[in-house]
Amino acid sequence: MDNLPSLEQNSLKTYSLNDTQNFSLSIGKRVLDSELDINGAIPVFSVNVKKAFGFINKEILQDYSNDCVLWGIDGDFMVGFMPKGKKFYPTDHCGILSVNEAVLNTKIVSFALEQEGEKREFSRTLRASIDRIRDLKITLPPLEIQNTIAKEVQILEDKIQSFKSLLPLLEKSKSKILGQPLKSS
Repeated sequence: MDNLPSLEQNSLKTYSLNDTQNFSLSIGKRVLDSELDINGAIPVFSVNVKKAFGFINKEILQDYSNDCVLWGIDGDFMVGFMPKGKKFYPTDHCGILSVNEAVLNTKIVSFALEQEGEKREFSRTLRASIDRIRDLKITLPPLEIQNTIAKEVQILEDKIQSFKSLLPLLEKSKSKILGQPLKSS
C-alpha cells in the first residue's frame, strides 16, 4: 500500500456514466431454466453478478476484448468485475458496463460504481435500472493512479484467493487433530 501515489484533490475528475465516449451500458436477455445446461461452457450471470447461477451453450455478446463491470438490477445491489477474454452470458437481471480503457481502469470503475450504488441505496425496491445507473457520476484520479491502485488491489485479491484455497486443507487438518483422543499427562 506504500506504493500508492499521493492524490491531490484537484487531480480528481468526475465522469458521467451517460458519456457514450467513455461508457457503454446494456443489459442481457432472459434465460429460461430449460436453456441451462449442466455441461454448458458459458457461465450465466443474473442478479448475483459474483456467482454464475448456471451454464449455457450460446452467446449473447460478440466482443470479450475488454474488461466489463456487471451489476445486479433487481436484487440487493451488487457489482462484479468480468476480466477480458472470459465469456459470460448476462440475463435481463444483469447490467453490463463497458469502459473506455484508454481513459479509465475498469476495475476501479467497478469499485466506484459499487460506492455510488450504495450511496443511492439501490435495492430490491429501488432497482438499479439502466436509466438510474446512466444517471450516476463517479469521481476518479488520473488513469496512472487508477492503474497503480488496481495493481495493489489485485495483489491483495490474489492473497485472499490463496488463503481461501488453503481453508479446506486447514479445516481438514483441524478436524483430524480434534478427532484424536486427548492425552492426559
